[in-house]
Amino acid sequence: MPRNFSRHEQFLRIFALLEILSNSRQPLDDQSLIAQLKERLGLSRLSTRTLHRDCDFLVSCGYPIDHLPLPGIRRYGWQMTKDAAGSRRIPAEPVTLLELVAFMVGRDLLRTFEGTILWSGIESLRHKIERDLPPNLIARLEGAKQVFHVKSFEPARYAARPRLLSTLSAAITDCREIEIYERPAPIGSGDRRRLRPLRLVIEPPRVQLLGIDVAPDQAAPPVFIDIDRIDKVTPLDVTFDPPPIDPEALLAAQRAGG
Repeated sequence: MPRNFSRHEQFLRIFALLEILSNSRQPLDDQSLIAQLKERLGLSRLSTRTLHRDCDFLVSCGYPIDHLPLPGIRRYGWQMTKDAAGSRRIPAEPVTLLELVAFMVGRDLLRTFEGTILWSGIESLRHKIERDLPPNLIARLEGAKQVFHVKSFEPARYAARPRLLSTLSAAITDCREIEIYERPAPIGSGDRRRLRPLRLVIEPPRVQLLGIDVAPDQAAPPVFIDIDRIDKVTPLDVTFDPPPIDPEALLAAQRAGG
């Protein structure tokens, strides 16, 4: 089991850098390279010093990478020499132990969706990943998983209604109005509502439908409905143009309102 996952992150960063330089048709300055690496790997920060160290490492490994002056400005850009790019072929990017552990932790966090389309997708992806792993990496993964213990949120919470997420997601994708029957609250009565569904908002273990009531006389504000309270969904043969929304701002307003 590795003692420090940062070495794995370093490998991912250097491999991504190599691929970016190999695919670029022009020199890339420090900030352009840093921006692409941060976006690709989800890094919160990456220093110019680290970038230069990674580029120098690739040069020391024999990759034909040059640091060239950029035209018209006092800056330099990194570029892989194209006529020599084929002399050192980049191998297919392997799956690393860090990626596998991160995936398994994410899988455990989403175990509440067992029995739904989301879980089917997760398990299918897991099978594809593990199918091609060498036995020694699988053995190391079993050891590395002991680093994290994930307390899952209400396992198989939605298994009894496997098509609910599928029906709602299809209506959102197709911009199709729906009619739902909302289960009554502890105090109150059930409600049949016609909605324009916009998002499924996941805050484990809770999943809420973000939508807009179809009100004939006025523009209704967006509402959140806990999908646990939805007994029935009926897609309607009516489409709509979804308005621009900011789910995070709406969630903040919902919390502020209690």
